[in-house]
Amino acid sequence: MNERYLINSILRAGGILKCLSTERASFKISGVARRLHLDRSTTYRILLSLEKCGFVEKDEKTGEYALGLGAFEIGSAYLRRVDLAQAAKPIMDALSLKVQETVHLAILSGTEILYLDKVDSPRSLGVISKIGQRGPVHCTALGRVLLAFLPAEERLGMMDQIRLQAFTPRTITSKKKLTRELNQVQRQGFALDNREIEEDVECIAAPIRDHLGKVIAALSVSGPQKKIGTILERRVVKEVRNAASLISSRLGYLEGLEKMAENKYSRRKER
Repeated sequence: MNERYLINSILRAGGILKCLSTERASFKISGVARRLHLDRSTTYRILLSLEKCGFVEKDEKTGEYALGLGAFEIGSAYLRRVDLAQAAKPIMDALSLKVQETVHLAILSGTEILYLDKVDSPRSLGVISKIGQRGPVHCTALGRVLLAFLPAEERLGMMDQIRLQAFTPRTITSKKKLTRELNQVQRQGFALDNREIEEDVECIAAPIRDHLGKVIAALSVSGPQKKIGTILERRVVKEVRNAASLISSRLGYLEGLEKMAENKYSRRKER
């Protein structure tokens, strides 16, 4: 992208809209200015313009600004246009090239996972799988991510239904151990399958969220055993999580974008 043609006022307006889209739904002018490292008068003028367009609304009693109906209308139009597979495909392609492994996209289907899409490893040696194929939830990294982030009651119900079949000597077949593993996945934000479904295959997966923050799918990198437990593990985990977050943002999940806007304006100000 040629940054010479960027319009600063539009970039700042975009940063303000992202700021107002965070969990804290409303801010005073000073709060927005502080978060985005803008001066108060600039922030006021942009908010006034956004209010005129219907993208923000001002509470006359508190003086706080929040997103308006115009922002909702545009967001809704975007969500109607973008579906999961469409949003994920280019990011999956890029991830596969970056890590040189097979990338999968999966959702929950009953008590199993369903592979929605796949990008084969650029190397000749890859993981054998098919789009539309189903797999177990308890011993795949994809399944564990999808199980871990279910609401508590749904997870308990699922745990009562699934059969903890052993596929390799490493497969977890104890409900107690699996529960501990799922709690760990929820805390750390990713899951590992260390040769639990295939003897020589490892998998690292991360959650994909919709615009409401609900985990609706999982993204994974799979390949021959050589990463988990080595110095490469941290790098692959980072790449998978970043890719999953990027897909989530394309689906309307905006957590973390406010911080990106802050960093961008901070760097611009320093220059």
